[in-house]
Amino acid sequence: MSQPSNHSNRSGFPRGTGYLYFIGFLQILTGVLGVLFSIFGLLNSEAVGAGGVLDPQQVAESFSGRFEGLISLLVGFISFQTRYGWALGLLLIASGLCCLKRRGRVLVWVSTLVNLFNVPHGTTAALMTWHGLNRRRIAQAFSDSGD
Repeated sequence: MSQPSNHSNRSGFPRGTGYLYFIGFLQILTGVLGVLFSIFGLLNSEAVGAGGVLDPQQVAESFSGRFEGLISLLVGFISFQTRYGWALGLLLIASGLCCLKRRGRVLVWVSTLVNLFNVPHGTTAALMTWHGLNRRRIAQAFSDSGD
């Protein structure tokens, strides 16, 4: 027979909170990288006078019809990531802080869903967060904190 659990494990964390701490730090790191990539991309395009690099229509026209649909989609995505990646990064940072505080489960879910499209780094963090949020013990770690 197993003994009743006292809601702790060998790591010293209450059940589920260790994963939340891990995910929190992962999201913060990923968010900081996203903000930096976006800011450096914007600064680089301005420094070289290539503001048109961020204009999907202008870049697609430069390919003169070759792979038009695919190129337009790819350029639009890269332009979006460069222009608004900082906002997605800030959302990840806020979500990571919520995980560390074990509060704000709704914000963590919203950030997870939004960052599924923040390829590749945001998607990785979002999938790991989604995996954790679907585990009962981790969801209870949010509940135990009064969220």
